[in-house]
Amino acid sequence: PDLIIHSHSSFISNFTMFNETPEPDLGHPNSAIRLASAVHRFRVPLMTLTVSFDRSFKSVGTDRRTRAVILKADAARKDLHEALKAGTISGERVYNDASRYLPIIHQILLSCKVQPEIARLDERLVFEWKSGVEKNAEPFSSEALMYDMVMCCVCQALGKAATATESSVAGNFKVASNQYAEAAGILDFLARDHLPKWIAKGSNVKTENLPTEASTGATKALVELLLANGQQMAVATVLIKPGTPNYSLLAKLCVGIVERLENFSTIMDKEASEQKDRLDANFFLLLAFKKIIQKSLIKYFHARALWDSQDFGLAIAMLDEAKHKLNETPEIDKKSPLKPLLEDLTDFKAHMTLLLKEWEKDNSSVYYENVPSRVPEDIHLTTALQLTKCKPYSLKDVEPLPLTMPKKGMQRSDSDLARELQRTLNM
Repeated sequence: PDLIIHSHSSFISNFTMFNETPEPDLGHPNSAIRLASAVHRFRVPLMTLTVSFDRSFKSVGTDRRTRAVILKADAARKDLHEALKAGTISGERVYNDASRYLPIIHQILLSCKVQPEIARLDERLVFEWKSGVEKNAEPFSSEALMYDMVMCCVCQALGKAATATESSVAGNFKVASNQYAEAAGILDFLARDHLPKWIAKGSNVKTENLPTEASTGATKALVELLLANGQQMAVATVLIKPGTPNYSLLAKLCVGIVERLENFSTIMDKEASEQKDRLDANFFLLLAFKKIIQKSLIKYFHARALWDSQDFGLAIAMLDEAKHKLNETPEIDKKSPLKPLLEDLTDFKAHMTLLLKEWEKDNSSVYYENVPSRVPEDIHLTTALQLTKCKPYSLKDVEPLPLTMPKKGMQRSDSDLARELQRTLNM
């Protein structure tokens, strides 16, 4: 897991006279910001075979315009391949290269669809990809142009998500939130439009033969996860601003984050159980950790809002619940993938302990409000505020390219070529 670190510092002036003890800093600590914005970074997919559109369309792609696009396709796919296998992945580079290749593969696919009697290949096109979200990913291959197009969209989405993670690490949380929304929009398009149409048309398309992120159920679930990530960035955006934040708003945003995370788990269980088994167990460990952190933050922010509104007794009870919720996090040892979060978790627990102690001291000496043993159910927040929405995404319109039948015809049999075309369009 990647820990998002921001160099935000609080500057507080305390004027002390002689032996006067400075007041403790009871504002939310930087550890709260880092815990609130911790996310998992997925890898990007990987091409495991190269193809040559030039060789495959040698006979039918002789038109000058068509040949120019065919050569452009090989160059653009090579660029994307290089970006995906780079030693250090740049999310921006992956997204940009995928965006350049996508309209080209889309145009080639459309050209074959509208001219099926001519779209005959000199050489088979076999597209092979490895998932970017699976543990021990195995390559999945298909001769369908649509498969390559879908995986190109996935590269756009996960490239944009990687860019969002890079932005958050740099402390640009507002930018990161928008980038996660863009990534979610791409996967939402795949889940709601592109993948269902492809599966419906291709009788031989089976989700077990596809990478996880190219299956409808898992893609729908990942939309929820990316939107949750985006809302985490929105929370961090509020927290890093100087002054006292709107704690009531933050609590409602965290309710929304938990709702998205629960949606992800529910969809994976109901619609992508087979794909769920392919994911890394460490991812689910972080997911469970995030849910506990966000549920604790709901209570923490709500407690601070109650204190600011002078509901001192309820605030103390709510903060005590937030502290106990934080204790539900799994034990973190030296080998745990959660180890990078241990220092922040320890610091945030210490902050809550100090804040609770100071509040209890003030209440016992100034306010004298009754502190309930449990917070009444009707006080707890249940309505989520969803701030992050999918950014609309669609494929750009393209024009079909002219395909030409050679004067001497093709040397391979018509039946062979018909079967090949069926694989190319639908498999």
